[in-house]
Amino acid sequence: MSEKQSQEARETDRRITIRWKGMLALSIIFIALGLFVDWPPPQETSVPNTSSFLIILGGLLGAVGLLTALRGE
Repeated sequence: MSEKQSQEARETDRRITIRWKGMLALSIIFIALGLFVDWPPPQETSVPNTSSFLIILGGLLGAVGLLTALRGE
């Protein structure tokens, strides 16, 4: 049973690693889109700029990815 449990633990660690790496990659993509793409201004004044939204979303996703990485290790 211990070999099966250790194999399941390795599989869980592998999945967690894939998730935090994916979150960090998405955060980099969102931040790059927010910084380098020239988005048109919003039609409504109550809606935030697309670039600001993408930068904030990328920052939050990056923070979650880093916290997941720290929790996994």
